[in-house]
Amino acid sequence: MDNLTVSSSPHITSPVSSTRKIMFDVIIALCPLVIAAVLFFGYHVLINVLSCVAFCVVFETLYHMTAKKSFNKKGILSSPASDLSCVVTAIILALNLPATISVWGLNIVSGGQVIFSFDTVIVCALGSLFAIVLVKQLFGGIGKNFANPALAARAFLFLTFSSAFVVSQTIGLGFEASTGATWLSGNGETTGDVLLRLLIGNVGSGAVGETCVIAILIGYIYLSVRKVIDFRIPLMIIGWSALFALLFDGLIAKGLGGVDLIFNMLAHVLSGGLLFGSVFMATDYATTPNTFKGNCIFCFGVALFTMLIRVFASFPEGVSFAILIMNCVTPLIDKYVYPKPFGYVKPKKEVAKK
Repeated sequence: MDNLTVSSSPHITSPVSSTRKIMFDVIIALCPLVIAAVLFFGYHVLINVLSCVAFCVVFETLYHMTAKKSFNKKGILSSPASDLSCVVTAIILALNLPATISVWGLNIVSGGQVIFSFDTVIVCALGSLFAIVLVKQLFGGIGKNFANPALAARAFLFLTFSSAFVVSQTIGLGFEASTGATWLSGNGETTGDVLLRLLIGNVGSGAVGETCVIAILIGYIYLSVRKVIDFRIPLMIIGWSALFALLFDGLIAKGLGGVDLIFNMLAHVLSGGLLFGSVFMATDYATTPNTFKGNCIFCFGVALFTMLIRVFASFPEGVSFAILIMNCVTPLIDKYVYPKPFGYVKPKKEVAKK
């Protein structure tokens, strides 16, 4: 039997293995959202997910092979796509899109129903290219990107094809999904029935991943229990957002009071991408502060900008832009908010001698 040498901690582990485990947990947490989106919006969602995954893996592998000048089997096998981070980016990107998009008129339509959307597949390819190559790899790969790749790609696609980011009629699987405007872009009327539909997902939604609050909560609980994310970050964003919704929209913009004020606040929290973004994008390790105090500032900023954009800007949704803004502020936060070194003792002030 060979002798084993046991040393004291810390023990070195494989970074690829650790990253893969984390990303696999995130993929599991995203599965309820994918299932809910397919049930409410039809098989197009599954096509979008598979398309984004395929494009992201291909783009990441091709970039790696080009950068390493290794156009062979070894170059393929050594691709960073094996850590599954590009798969996570792909699924989040697909969930940030409508089920179908009409841009160039390349969709196959029968009886008013979209049978297959080539437009959406092309948009998935463009978004994947932007996320993997421009936002992730050109800045050094995983852990070095300045912003969440999927979120940046979603913002790029929204600004490029804004007129196409509307709720469209799709083929569901027995679940009646509303095809009207979202609560944020509607007349703002809030009732108990609206809140219930926001909770279960039976509402119109500009992005299929935002439609079912229950599915998002399942993913949040799983990631929190697995300690993949800091469970406090989504709670802080939601808490500050609720407060700003009461102040900016409920009191200042609409002058509401009583039950209407509370209903309006709850609708803001449950609608749009607030919960989805708080759980799956605002908790990204690489683009958020390294300290808890820094994350408190980050969460405050995300909530503030989200509600300012929702209430006073021309966009009904503001979560994507708010998180991107705070992603850019993260280096500044880390520069001025940092932990004390272990064992640090604050020097005593010398008392001036008389």
